[in-house]
Amino acid sequence: MNLNVLNMPVLAAAYVTGVLAAQAIPPPLWHPVVPLILAMAWFPTRHTRTGILLLMLFIMACGYCLCHTQLRFASETDFPRSLPKNSFQTIYGRIQQVKTTPNNRKQLDLRLHHVLQKQHPATAAGGVRLTIEKSARRFRPGDEIAVRTRLRIPRRFGTPGEYDYPRYLAAKDIQFTAFIPDDESIALLKRAELNTLSRLRNSVGDLIDRSVPDRNQAALTRALVIGDKDALPRPQRQRLAHLGLTHLFSISGFHFGLVATFGYILLQAIVRRSEGLLLLLPPRRLLPCLLLLPLWCYLQLTGQALPAIRAWLAMGVVAALLCTRRCCRPTHTALAIACVILVATPMALFMPSFQLSFAGVFGILIFLPRWSRMLPDMSMRWRRVAQIGMVTPAATITTTPFVLWHFHLVAPAGLLVNLWAGPLFAGLIIPAGLLGLILTPVWPTGAAGCFRGMGMVTAWILGASEPLLNIPALGPRQLYLPGSSLLLISLMVVILLLPWRKWHALLLLTLALALGLWPAPHPEQLRVTAFSVGQGDALLVSDKAGRHYLIDGGGMPRSSFDTGERLVAPALGRLGIQRLTAVILSHDHPDHRDGLVHILKHFPVESFWSTIPREDLWPPLRRVLQERHIPVRTFSPGWTTVEASDHSEVSLFVPPQTSANLNDRSMVFYARYGRNGVLLTGDLEGPGIAHLLRATAVRPVTLLKLPHHGSRTSPVDRLCEHFHPHVVFASLGHNNPFGFPHRQTLHRLDRYRLPLWRTDLHGTLSFDLKNDRWHVRSWHNGLFR
Repeated sequence: MNLNVLNMPVLAAAYVTGVLAAQAIPPPLWHPVVPLILAMAWFPTRHTRTGILLLMLFIMACGYCLCHTQLRFASETDFPRSLPKNSFQTIYGRIQQVKTTPNNRKQLDLRLHHVLQKQHPATAAGGVRLTIEKSARRFRPGDEIAVRTRLRIPRRFGTPGEYDYPRYLAAKDIQFTAFIPDDESIALLKRAELNTLSRLRNSVGDLIDRSVPDRNQAALTRALVIGDKDALPRPQRQRLAHLGLTHLFSISGFHFGLVATFGYILLQAIVRRSEGLLLLLPPRRLLPCLLLLPLWCYLQLTGQALPAIRAWLAMGVVAALLCTRRCCRPTHTALAIACVILVATPMALFMPSFQLSFAGVFGILIFLPRWSRMLPDMSMRWRRVAQIGMVTPAATITTTPFVLWHFHLVAPAGLLVNLWAGPLFAGLIIPAGLLGLILTPVWPTGAAGCFRGMGMVTAWILGASEPLLNIPALGPRQLYLPGSSLLLISLMVVILLLPWRKWHALLLLTLALALGLWPAPHPEQLRVTAFSVGQGDALLVSDKAGRHYLIDGGGMPRSSFDTGERLVAPALGRLGIQRLTAVILSHDHPDHRDGLVHILKHFPVESFWSTIPREDLWPPLRRVLQERHIPVRTFSPGWTTVEASDHSEVSLFVPPQTSANLNDRSMVFYARYGRNGVLLTGDLEGPGIAHLLRATAVRPVTLLKLPHHGSRTSPVDRLCEHFHPHVVFASLGHNNPFGFPHRQTLHRLDRYRLPLWRTDLHGTLSFDLKNDRWHVRSWHNGLFR
């Protein structure tokens, strides 16, 4: 039978299906033998229809098994049995990678050798990401170190839309994380010997730091020359993203193409000086192969990031095709390179850099020829100019779904900025960086001049482009979209990529329109969502009328992790919440307050409710309320009914605001539908609960949030005696340092035979009131189950 139907896209789709299946289906013990069995079954039937099916299953099984080989999450059994968990140990390992985070922390990725605890050594395999709060020491890949710290197993918060950090670490073969405040506890056991390229990379980085006086310009120059983006501060990263220029500061095919072009021109000029060399080295066939070695050196100098590896592999494939005089579709070549990367590292499929790199490449390869055929008759020079202008829109179309999924950002200004910034980078800035790279070993003064010029021109380009961001139509927008909208956008992109006049394009368009018109689900009666945001509160109450109340936004004091940006906003978007009736601050503590700033900045909010006057609010909160012109409503002590009808009610209780303990000033939220109600008690402790009970007549409360995360100072038994709830839950951080919920609180709940739902154990919780009964689901593997 003719097997031509099994072309490259079909084979790639089968392999990707296997990798995706590995995320949802746990591996049986015998899974490594499945590909072997399928291969043996395929061989005798390879010329039949059954053979095609078996071959597809074989490729899927290979993707499944290879992914599980790499996807090794740590579990409790990975700790040596002789070591108690959550205790300090001395770990010994070799540094694999050194990074500096945007908030100036240092990260060391280690490969463990063994662990020592109370003088008892134990073997321990796996990788560790060690974060150092403050460190002035310089570590190298290959250094052998010992450090006293506490190993932790990375875990997800369990919130819709959050970035899967454990999977990201597993893709890098890292199973544990650790933290130390400074580097004094690190003992350097053996210093690594640097090779020539590593020494040159360090020398170039040091020269840039010395020669470029402005720190921001130096960070941009390091990113362009040696691929070191770690030093870019967070505001600078946001600036590049808003201008649509982030891709220019990530070493990729754009940079490798320029290096290959300059190298080819130089080698061609040398070869053409001799007729013998022309006969020995035909330029179009063999010169691309000679360029692979200098391109490999450039790959080592720029940090071996995934886009750079992809670019080098692409150059290798193109050189092989030219050398053997073979022709291949550019899209199939790119697909083959993607498959090579996925076979080596299957988890790369889920990395934003991989997705954005290949989405942009396929957009350019598919749209550019199609749009070029639509150009009117013109000279070759103007045709090339027009094609350069088409590159950015082509890549933007295909990368938009991934940018929205991972970064929730739309940057229209990038379409215009790239039209003039791209040629300047290609013709001036990057060549200056390459010249400085070459001159560093032989003429450091000249190299320093190149780097200074790069920094100045780059800063001028960014400064000249920024006024575009003030134009309403070109300003950046944070968009937190539900999964159905993202799927709709993805289908529209697929339709554009398909050949025109195809019946399946019409079918996909019909499906896309159906998804776009699908209404966002409202609760039948009442819904309460407790977001898992660590040791803090973030609660959403939604009613049948489509009103949404967000009570608190979480927060992590003394941390750069913004729970509003990283957890609450993506969760609201995934759940289809595009507008909030009210944002409510229960009390002025960071673990309830800090995450609200991002929400107020990027979501339409009708009103902000608090017990604190506007002028006394936390300054960042006060500023965003003023900038967005959000009305502030302040509530006085006692009960206030906000919404009321025959079947439903929304009320707030404010205790006396004279207590020195801010917890006892927490505003209480109450919502009722029919004979069922929910009471969200903030962080009330004993005195605050006493005020609540004295002021509260008989109200139906069938769902209760434990006050103050289950602290023993909050007598939950008094609440249970007064309200008789059916379901109880608590917002908690995993292994929180306070020991919440306290054992005494758990004993009190046991007396009333009330099971406790916890965000630290169950992730984000959804309580749906249906038929006068609360139905509880937890977020797991992308769904509430």
